[in-house]
Amino acid sequence: MVKKYFKEEQRFSNFWLYVFITIAFTIAIAPTTVALYSQLFMDVPYGDEPTSDQALMVLLCVLLIMYVFTLVLFNKMKLVIEITNEGLLFRYPPFILKYKVVLKEEIEKYEIRKYNPIREYSGWGIRYSWAKAGRAYNVKGNIGLQLYLVDGKKILFGTQRGDAMLRAMDKMMKENERE
Repeated sequence: MVKKYFKEEQRFSNFWLYVFITIAFTIAIAPTTVALYSQLFMDVPYGDEPTSDQALMVLLCVLLIMYVFTLVLFNKMKLVIEITNEGLLFRYPPFILKYKVVLKEEIEKYEIRKYNPIREYSGWGIRYSWAKAGRAYNVKGNIGLQLYLVDGKKILFGTQRGDAMLRAMDKMMKENERE
């Protein structure tokens, strides 16, 4: 019987992330909109070598679709971690839809640690470090569960509930000793 000791779901809910995405797309969309308005409604060619009206409309549509797609993607992305008596399960929709499992037999040791997402993993998300830090699955913050696997690999899972995650890992690994 599977016993669940811990579950955490984290989302990209940072207000400033959405502000950054909006500013970045506004920088691309605004000049295209101005050019299209100038050429369609004022009959004034925009720039020294104006682009056709159709090309500007296509570009504006593509940029708007990309903007909406990016917002929806960040809204749907989440890291789901569960710790059971069998191991650690995780998924990262929409990229990892089915749970992946790290069995307790695969874990050599673990710790909750503070890490630098930018320096160690070049940011947040599903990350891989070339500097021997291993793979990371994170959404926000700088606290994570570092797993050291029997095969020498390392995996870091970002968390907002480090103490609860550590207690669940301890419980899972002690259950392993009793079996």
